[in-house]
Amino acid sequence: MSKIKSFDLSNVKLSQLVIHKVGNKTQEEPIELSEFEIELENFTPLYKSVMDYFLRSFKPGPMYHFAVPEGKQAISENEMFNAADALFVNPFEQFMVRSREMSELLYEASTHPRIKGGELFVAYLKDCVVDGDLVDAIGLFKAEHKELFLQVGDKTDVGNFELQQNEGVSVKKLDKGCLIFQTEQEKGFKVMLKDSPTKSVEALYWKETFLQLKPREDNYFHTQNYMELTKGFVEEIFNEEHAVEKPAQIDLLNRSVKFFSEKEDFNVVDFENNVIEEPEVIEAFQEYKVDFQEKKEVPIFDEFKVSKEAVKKSKKEFKSLIKLDKKITITVSGNEQNIEKGFDTERNMNYYMVYFNEEE
Repeated sequence: MSKIKSFDLSNVKLSQLVIHKVGNKTQEEPIELSEFEIELENFTPLYKSVMDYFLRSFKPGPMYHFAVPEGKQAISENEMFNAADALFVNPFEQFMVRSREMSELLYEASTHPRIKGGELFVAYLKDCVVDGDLVDAIGLFKAEHKELFLQVGDKTDVGNFELQQNEGVSVKKLDKGCLIFQTEQEKGFKVMLKDSPTKSVEALYWKETFLQLKPREDNYFHTQNYMELTKGFVEEIFNEEHAVEKPAQIDLLNRSVKFFSEKEDFNVVDFENNVIEEPEVIEAFQEYKVDFQEKKEVPIFDEFKVSKEAVKKSKKEFKSLIKLDKKITITVSGNEQNIEKGFDTERNMNYYMVYFNEEE
């Protein structure tokens, strides 16, 4: 396969497309399976709108693999993996059969009462660039929400225009989606999800019950885990319960983000010596790391390439704010040694004293 960009979906071509309707099984909503594919003429306005709707939400970020189902022994026992594998082997002959199979698996997974039914678009895509490789992909895109829109018709015989209200899928927002790439088949294929900021039942059923995915252990995975580890250490250990004031906590978080933002390669000794610094704090961090790995059941690597995409996403969780009485906020971006905390016995209140050279 030819090496191009790391990740690029701008030249993806739609090879095959079908729509099935998948309801909520618990609510006794039906599943309606199509008999035929949809024919879309290439590069028409409709084709471009559909492709933009499918792919706009996918940006460089975390990747997944199909997982061995709980209680099973092999990846071949994951039904979604098997359906994708068979489709990749012969897309023209297997497309309708496997797309219907995938829809039935989604229907079986749609059992929580809050899961909405909707249209499932199954697409076969060509010319996806993933980690520099040009590969095919299977796209699964679910539309759950409908929007009302007004449609103005032709001018009538009496001289006015017809006006109708219709309901349809908005191409501005994809509810749920995934791309299954034809690479790393032996590990469970590379899979990318449309990012969901919530951990609600509606979001997790798609990832965990229907697709049965596990994180791909790559640089994004390692970077994200280490930043989560650092944030957890500050919140649970390096805190006021252990005589660490809020400014010092924020300073450690800020220096951690700066380290990951500036470094191309992560090395744990470099991180501990330049970010954590104090020997007793380093020792506490190392002990916390062991507990973190056991509780989260994730491997923590001591060396890896830093993923800038993971840093960009994870640092949003690193708060540099001191919130006081829910009405006053102090932002600490550095020089935490210039902030002192005290207690005023006359007012019976805490206070912060800030030292500075210039006011801007």
